[in-house]
Amino acid sequence: MKSLKNLLVPFVILLALMTAAVVYLIVDSVAKNKPSDDTPAGLIEVVYYNTQDLMSVSVYNRESGHTITVKSSLTTDGYIYYDYAGDDRNADDKYSQNALSCFVNEMSVFNCTSKVSGKGNYSDYGLADPAYTVTLNATNGSVTTIYIGDLSPDGEYCYIYLAGSEDIYAISAVKRSQVDKKAIDFLESVSLGIDYSNLDKVHFDRKTDGLSLDTSVVMTDSGIANFMVYKPYEHPASSYFGLMIDRIVALEVKEYIAVDKSDLSAYGLDDPTYHFILTMKDGSKTELFISSYINNVYYAYVSGNDKCFILDKNQLEGIDLKELVLIDPYVNYCYVSKFSSITGTYGEQSFKLSLDVKDGQSINSEGAIVELNGRNAQIFDSEGRSYCSILFESLACIKIGGVETGVNVNTSAGPVISFSFNDKSYNSTVFEFYQRDTDSFYVLKDGEYTGFYVYSTELFNDGGYDTYTYGCWRAYELLNEAISNSINGVYDMPEEE
Repeated sequence: MKSLKNLLVPFVILLALMTAAVVYLIVDSVAKNKPSDDTPAGLIEVVYYNTQDLMSVSVYNRESGHTITVKSSLTTDGYIYYDYAGDDRNADDKYSQNALSCFVNEMSVFNCTSKVSGKGNYSDYGLADPAYTVTLNATNGSVTTIYIGDLSPDGEYCYIYLAGSEDIYAISAVKRSQVDKKAIDFLESVSLGIDYSNLDKVHFDRKTDGLSLDTSVVMTDSGIANFMVYKPYEHPASSYFGLMIDRIVALEVKEYIAVDKSDLSAYGLDDPTYHFILTMKDGSKTELFISSYINNVYYAYVSGNDKCFILDKNQLEGIDLKELVLIDPYVNYCYVSKFSSITGTYGEQSFKLSLDVKDGQSINSEGAIVELNGRNAQIFDSEGRSYCSILFESLACIKIGGVETGVNVNTSAGPVISFSFNDKSYNSTVFEFYQRDTDSFYVLKDGEYTGFYVYSTELFNDGGYDTYTYGCWRAYELLNEAISNSINGVYDMPEEE
């Protein structure tokens, strides 16, 4: 009988041979999908053309079955003109010379640093039935055909070979994305084409907070568009709203995308978050729908146009601003030169602030006449702060606390406080404040609820030495106190004990 030692030796040798075979197969498999280490260093120029030497570039997409083609010709001025002639060409569309030129540039050069095979074993690299076939037709009549196959396992490379050659190369995976184009990728950038001077109305709504604003356009003598909200309340829009509409009117579409109607939800366009309707003076409308912020962009489309496009944040600045920022933040912001008087009533008390201030002047300008209940109101503290300014600023800047529409305000008890603004044309506008809760008041304008409420601090706050945070009534009391206790038109509030 053979010894155990004699039996083990051939077994160990057999095991070693099996292990070597497995390692060889693994290494061989990896080598087929990765550039070899013994490839000569330096750039391998697989294909190179000067773009002016190319008559046309075509790419056949095996999966979609369609071909894109870009043809070139020389103009009489000696410039290259590109024409899109793919299967999906639309005669009504305009194609970008810049986009077409970039594509031809990308297709005119194929270079890499690695040759992975010289044996033509195409099936290992997805080249037996390649995903893309690129055909370059040169002006001298020569034709170069490039086949593009699979991506490498790490996704950094894709494999190519040229018709008539057995050499297979690994080039940057970027090249595979460069050939994956459609007509929509070459469309000319366009703007909405809205003429501001003919814009009549703008509607804006968004689903994130249920905001819906209808505005009319008021053009100033200097050609600036201001917006007045007329629904769900009547109030001036803010400059932020105007800036947002400025951007919408001037929107430039730079990138289109192909979106199937059955796949709208993937782009947030089955139920768009933002919606604009721009109505012109002749009644024509442009309706814009915009998705929420998805994949670091917004997706959008215009009603009546089946092409979807991409917008970035910079193009839609202000679209998420709060309602109180998109409208004028004050109940009745006004200029002192427009008014002859303002009266206030709180319970049994009342005051009259008489004004005679010329256009372009401030309430403290030399020659301005300001009186409170018939007494000179031009009183200052020792640092030059004007007490009549404190009162007027508090009246002109009553800040809106919130919007609450659809409310039936109970007016039976009468207003807690009211102010009447009387302009130099003898028109009066009365604002009344009715109790909403312990800390806020509903605002009525000429007997009609505005849809706004204000907090009590806007009416009754005592700012102390901070003379910029006084409520209206407390500002009146402070001015009255300053007039009564001033010396030579100067009054300093007593220091707090």
